[in-house]
Amino acid sequence: MKFYISFLITTVILGTSVAIAQEEEENQLNGGTITVVKPYDPTISDAFKVKSVPSVNDTTKVKKKPVTYSIFSVPVASTFTPATGKLDRLKPKRKEKFYRNYARLGLGNYVNILGEFATNFEIDRDSDVSVFFNHNSSQGGIDEVRLDDSFSDTGLDVSYGTRSRDMNWSITAGGRYQTANWYGVYDNVPTQPEEDLDVATSYFSYGIGGRASFFDSVFKEADVQLTGVSSGNDASEFRARLRPQLGFDIMDTEVGLGVELDYLSGSFDQQVFIPVATDYGLFNAGLYPSVNLYGDNYKVELGARVNYATDIENSESDIYVYPDITASYILAEETVVAFTEIGGGFDVNSLQQFADENVFIAPALTIAPTDRQLDAIAGFKGKLGVFGYKVFGGYRIEKNRNFYITDDGSRFTIGDLQSYDYGNVFYTSYGDLNTVLYGASLGVTLNTALDVTLNVTGRSFDVSEGDAFENIASNLPELTADLTANYKIDEKWSTGLTLYYVGERDAYRIGVGKETIDGFVDLNIDVNYKINPKLTAFLRGNNLTGGNYQYFNGYPVQNLQVLGGIVYKFDF
Repeated sequence: MKFYISFLITTVILGTSVAIAQEEEENQLNGGTITVVKPYDPTISDAFKVKSVPSVNDTTKVKKKPVTYSIFSVPVASTFTPATGKLDRLKPKRKEKFYRNYARLGLGNYVNILGEFATNFEIDRDSDVSVFFNHNSSQGGIDEVRLDDSFSDTGLDVSYGTRSRDMNWSITAGGRYQTANWYGVYDNVPTQPEEDLDVATSYFSYGIGGRASFFDSVFKEADVQLTGVSSGNDASEFRARLRPQLGFDIMDTEVGLGVELDYLSGSFDQQVFIPVATDYGLFNAGLYPSVNLYGDNYKVELGARVNYATDIENSESDIYVYPDITASYILAEETVVAFTEIGGGFDVNSLQQFADENVFIAPALTIAPTDRQLDAIAGFKGKLGVFGYKVFGGYRIEKNRNFYITDDGSRFTIGDLQSYDYGNVFYTSYGDLNTVLYGASLGVTLNTALDVTLNVTGRSFDVSEGDAFENIASNLPELTADLTANYKIDEKWSTGLTLYYVGERDAYRIGVGKETIDGFVDLNIDVNYKINPKLTAFLRGNNLTGGNYQYFNGYPVQNLQVLGGIVYKFDF
């Protein structure tokens, strides 16, 4: 059993930490309704572009100063008799109508197709059904790529939710089908593939889950998920998770207890360059107690995470203990808030996770959990007029962390080469990683029509126990940044901008060693024109500055992309 001393150290550190009282109460009128606040707008080459979601910081709106009027009366002799006038009433501004359904269709170069459909309809006053469908595909055509580089991503979700005086509950079922091609052939591979070689890969994922929220009960909520994935190369995986949450008061102190049961099982039908286990399985049971403390200027949540994990195939078990502490303290009202988060966790890695991160993975992988012993961050945040800001620094310790590596395609094979034998797939290899991170965020809201957010994060990596890849932080960038801006020009026109920067990265290739992937800047701009309340036309320009940069080693992305289309909102 491993009881990490970092838990004791960070608990002592908390004695010097204080925090702000901020309560967030989740308003869950219907956990089953798909409420599209901002519908998912996939970029034209979503499968190969930056997987980054900029965080938005709170900003302060300028308070209007009260205006007082004084009238200085001067008597004036006049024989003017005013005519009788009619009362002119001020017409209130009509609120924009809310539609329950919408459809989106877009077409662009590279034969890019974007399609979405979302609907929500009531069964009765306390229950409803929601459906969401999306499709994003491209026929490819990247310059200097010899093999097929087309891709597609199609998903469907259906949910049902209901409400009562005592609880809300919902159930959701869905599926997703992804196709891609291993077109990133290593330049110096001994045998170049034929141009008509079938390098297709695919994943079909599915799931069903439910969630219930209880009122005036010790049981606060419960979450159940059953998910699975299968690949076109006969890999399969199943996962079941149960996560109830309890909450109660002891002597006017809020106490919480989270419970987690997590079962994972999978298998591979093929072997690749790096031998992997044919079957894998893991069972994880967790207890997460916590205590909330509040004051006028602080909020502290003291907690811990205790996990009992069993490697089913190897019949090995272990206990892991982590801190789970958050704290914040108001130094100056709204202007400066100090905060800290000290945590860790037992991260269950899965085939589904790796396929979502990198669709170019090999047909068989080593699947193993990561022991995130410490994940700490501290800094300041606040508001200065129309500016919201956040500065932070942190430190992370991960044992058995996964890294993506490739090979040079020079291994000896008996018989014909397979489509994944050309240095064009990614394997998982594991090592220990210590990370120092630092960064800042800045948000500006000049008025209700314009908001801008900038995020910058820097990292320093120290890898050990990774002799298989020469302790290289393979495919991890040391510097990333993103800028988002949205501007509503008038009632008809609006525009948005996103700018991503990913710095230079090192990557490891078996048989070659360290390679360097250049950094890039990716600029995307969209313009929307509201033809009428139901119909909107849009035009997007993606990757306006990046060229055929590589996010994954050996895989250039589509160059400048233009896509246009319409969005139609309606009610049945």
